[in-house]
Amino acid sequence: MVQLRPGSTTDLDFLAEMLFEAFFWDTSTKRPPFASFCITPEFSKLLAGWERRGDRAIVAEESGTRLGAAWFRFWTPELHSYGFVDAVTPEIAMALRQGYRSQGLGRRLLDDGVPALSLSVSPLNFALQLYESAGFRKVGESGTSWTLLLSLSPTGCASKGPRNNQSAATTPRSRLCDKPQITVRSR
Repeated sequence: MVQLRPGSTTDLDFLAEMLFEAFFWDTSTKRPPFASFCITPEFSKLLAGWERRGDRAIVAEESGTRLGAAWFRFWTPELHSYGFVDAVTPEIAMALRQGYRSQGLGRRLLDDGVPALSLSVSPLNFALQLYESAGFRKVGESGTSWTLLLSLSPTGCASKGPRNNQSAATTPRSRLCDKPQITVRSR
């Protein structure tokens, strides 16, 4: 059974792997070597200094094998990534190993969030359908990517309410409940 757990510094290499997956989601696109792409400024700034104030991660794993992750960081107008909305909305990155996509795990990672999410996604990325079905709306563009925003609970910590056949008593409370808004990176 897939479990979600808080990420830690021991997961930093895995977050880098997942960030690479987010950059190269399109399997028809030739991928550069992981080691050489990781040192590019565009990539390396996204995890540099991990565990600064506000950094949070959730890792999905099954039987000790990490399958995917979602994590967020705060950025400034001077230093940010493609899904930046403002300095009070952290930007989230999310990715899954290829064999675990389109099985609902990405939605579980998104549902483990906080009051608002924003993200950067290529309009050609198949994950756009997931984000739109979750209620994200386009609020801008950055290069060839769209910036999407999802407003959630106004209180931030309250459950978003029952989903499908869940009762209010079984609706999970966010693991990131006490944290501010988040932004998602999935190009």
